[in-house]
Amino acid sequence: MSNEATQYVPGFMANLRLSPQQMEKRFIGAVDADLSHTAPGTLFNADDIGVANGNEVTVTGRAPPTPEGFADHKRRVGFFEAKANQRWIESLEKVRMLVDPTNPIMESMMAEKNRGSDDRIIQGLFENSRNGQNGETSTAFPAAQIIAVDNRDFIHDAEVLPGSGNLPLTVGKLIKAKIMLDQSELEGERYFACSSIQLGNLLSSTPVTSADYNTIGALAAGKTDDFMGFKFIRSERLTVASNIRRCAAWVKPAIQYKERPITNAQLTQRADRSYRWQAYYEVDRGCLRRYDEGVVQVLCTEVVF
Repeated sequence: MSNEATQYVPGFMANLRLSPQQMEKRFIGAVDADLSHTAPGTLFNADDIGVANGNEVTVTGRAPPTPEGFADHKRRVGFFEAKANQRWIESLEKVRMLVDPTNPIMESMMAEKNRGSDDRIIQGLFENSRNGQNGETSTAFPAAQIIAVDNRDFIHDAEVLPGSGNLPLTVGKLIKAKIMLDQSELEGERYFACSSIQLGNLLSSTPVTSADYNTIGALAAGKTDDFMGFKFIRSERLTVASNIRRCAAWVKPAIQYKERPITNAQLTQRADRSYRWQAYYEVDRGCLRRYDEGVVQVLCTEVVF
């Protein structure tokens, strides 16, 4: 690396490390996140003691037998995945500009790093969990935690919806997701992630005369992010297939995300590319779903009614 370019690496690396602060109102702030994980290894784990019920016994007599029992230990394992990014820089003069976080190239790399963190958390919401000492057992996301796209269990009497077939996001689906999280008994902030289409569907199916109309309107307009006990996160990066979007409701402690500090940030000339300058970094990310019962998948059609 050029001696002159070396002095700009700390500023380049510092700008990359600033990026999680810009995601506070997206997914980073909605999960149990550690952005400075320094422990070595390719995996991390979340250990819990299982729920104990019925272990108490009635004491009878003056010297009754001692109750016996072992605690049920559970372990979920997350795996780190390394990601790299690179941009060609036209000249040493533009390399100097990378110490400015408002520089277009720097902004582009920071934005892509942000989206990478979002994508890893979105993937972690519903991917197979890894259980056991070293994550040797893979378990699919429970079907019991999925609200079907045609679910009508708690349709609100004010909603204007078709009588059969697939449904968009409805107040009824939000009520069902809330009940499922209530039943989990997990404490913590609650979040709901969906796209702009779900917010539009929610508003269009709610009559102006409904008491919820103004709140949903403010939600769709981005003037508030709270409704029915959920803090809403709008994201266009949630998986969609055959016009069905996988939305998510969860309690914050149910998802663990870890990211290692960036250590391999380089500003170098590439001899194999006619000595063009490049900006390069690597980042390690890992995510796990700690509690299945603390996450609900909500399927919503994206057909406009």
